[in-house]
Amino acid sequence: MAAEWRKIRGILDELINNSFQAGATHVNSSIDDNGDKFTICVTDNGRGMSPEVKAKAESMLGQPRRPELEEYYGHLAGKTAKSSGLTIVGMMVDDYTLESEKGVGTEVTVVVRKE
Repeated sequence: MAAEWRKIRGILDELINNSFQAGATHVNSSIDDNGDKFTICVTDNGRGMSPEVKAKAESMLGQPRRPELEEYYGHLAGKTAKSSGLTIVGMMVDDYTLESEKGVGTEVTVVVRKE
């Protein structure tokens, strides 16, 4: 269970770091343990994304899950020096939704099935 929580923390750290990098002054986050999965949601009032930036973020989040890489790369998610953090998150999640409006903010929800 400790490894699972490290992964959840890395994902949450990355999403929150992205909110601050987008100039957010208000960030809400939640983690729900739904029995067989975790649902992580981060909402902010940052700059929001243009359609082009949103499409790029969706391609990073929409990668196939790569459980064999989670232990190796998972500790990198959430580190502000890493530009590939959202890609790493994409390798660790099973599903996502991304809502963003330029000038309004962003909401990212990811689902991670329990091992």
